[in-house]
Amino acid sequence: MGINARNVVIGRDNDRSAIAAVRDKVVTKHLLQTAGIPVAPTLTAVEGRLGLARFDPSLLPPTWVMKPARSSQGRGVLVAARPVAIEVARRHAERIVAGEHSDLDEDVALVEPLLRPHPDLAPDGLGLPDLRVIVHRGVPLLAMVRLPTVASRGRSNLHQGGIGAAVDLTSGRITRARQHGRPVEHHPDDGRPLVGMPVPHWDAVVDLAVRCGPATGLGYLGVDAVVDARRGPLVLEVNSHPGLEIQNVCGRALVLS
Repeated sequence: MGINARNVVIGRDNDRSAIAAVRDKVVTKHLLQTAGIPVAPTLTAVEGRLGLARFDPSLLPPTWVMKPARSSQGRGVLVAARPVAIEVARRHAERIVAGEHSDLDEDVALVEPLLRPHPDLAPDGLGLPDLRVIVHRGVPLLAMVRLPTVASRGRSNLHQGGIGAAVDLTSGRITRARQHGRPVEHHPDDGRPLVGMPVPHWDAVVDLAVRCGPATGLGYLGVDAVVDARRGPLVLEVNSHPGLEIQNVCGRALVLS
């Protein structure tokens, strides 16, 4: 499926108000939590000048993640995997609130705990793998897991060297994997086999993805989730315009009715 065909489906199945809602991570979290869908906890949300004046980074735990509520493609995300200086956290919050990372006049700085990956997905602890499930009218169509690498600097970004691995929707096992567009069968950093590897809590991941449609009002969506070592499956983000790279990862075309 190409961009034009995808956009036709989005125009038909995704209401504009639902699209606007999921572009705000704070609003999305509220919608999902109301529907009983687990999400990453919120430590604080810094909004406006008053919020900045009240924001005290010294009250945060040693590790956390700060992200803009209305940005996309990972822009403006600060990962504090170890304690950072108070002024660093404060300045980053100021830039987010000023809309620097979302091309808006003002945004919200959302602070969440640093999630820890399930050891079956990241035994070396390098980065946080995430899962993308494409759902159309309540039916999951394609799924992949994005695995961080040393080359991607611990980020699950395929363009930076992360691994995209197709996941069979029924079994929850990886069927093929690609890095930089080339097939790989083993993880380049630790050599562990990828093809055949099961994704932990897979049935729960698919169930959450399917439930995100009614919760947000979207008929066609991409759901980004993680499997946290302590909390299990959590939804990170819901996309009303999911990209099409998943077709290349899975070696299958999206076919929509």
